Amino acid sequence: MAALFISADMEGCAGVASQDALGPDRFEWTAARRWMTAEVSAAARAALAAGYDRVVIADGHGTAQNILPDELPARCWLVRSWPRPLLQMQGVEEPDVDACLFIGYHGGATYPGALLAHTYSGAAFRDLRLNGISASEGYLNAALAAEYGRPVLLVTGDAAANDDAERYAPQAVRCILKHAFGVRSAASMSPAEACDRITEATRAALAMPRPAPMRITPPYRLELDMTSQVAAEMLAYLPATERVNSHTVAVNCPTLAQAMQWVSFAIVYNPKGVIQI
Repeated sequence: MAALFISADMEGCAGVASQDALGPDRFEWTAARRWMTAEVSAAARAALAAGYDRVVIADGHGTAQNILPDELPARCWLVRSWPRPLLQMQGVEEPDVDACLFIGYHGGATYPGALLAHTYSGAAFRDLRLNGISASEGYLNAALAAEYGRPVLLVTGDAAANDDAERYAPQAVRCILKHAFGVRSAASMSPAEACDRITEATRAALAMPRPAPMRITPPYRLELDMTSQVAAEMLAYLPATERVNSHTVAVNCPTLAQAMQWVSFAIVYNPKGVIQI
């Protein structure tokens, strides 16, 4: 029995151009979650048609409850909501998974001019570095997938995501759905055309020789540039955490799974320094 893993985000989906699409309190979110669901479904259907027994999909955006379960094809398992230790990659560790697709990806926090650029949480992080290298979501997610022996076969999203994938999945098929004019404006193909492109790209990715997973040599040093000093201060209270400067903490991790748990904790914990009675 073979399973394919899909890590899905929203910022890189066709049609999405600004923060007005990104959450339940925004006027365009209802449409954007349909676009995201349709792109994921297009990839899943192509994978099932190619012979996979099931598809594991991790909703990795915002509340992680964007993808509409009713609109997914049969034999799809959907990972939803937070917290979870592997963030956007929860499910890649399942033993029958053999490869990954990244759908709806975007540029990292330090990528200049990229549409809606951030890394996991713009509210929490200015940047993340793994062994000294600025790590986008795609970079760190691909590194984690490799720890389980899973290569990345396809990356879809904007032009910045395409450029970023050259660092972590140079042999993967890449599907550009839009181009940014700035951090909150873009020209995009229609969602319907994007789904057709994703179907074709998934077929091509699954038909090509399987690339080797990304490899990073351990040990792993994770540096987190926080957006506030109090967040960095409170993280530094934890054992084995180094306070690098006013906004940066670092931790050495024996595995990338543990590094991802650190990222997850740093996003979800409350850094306000106020005790609730």
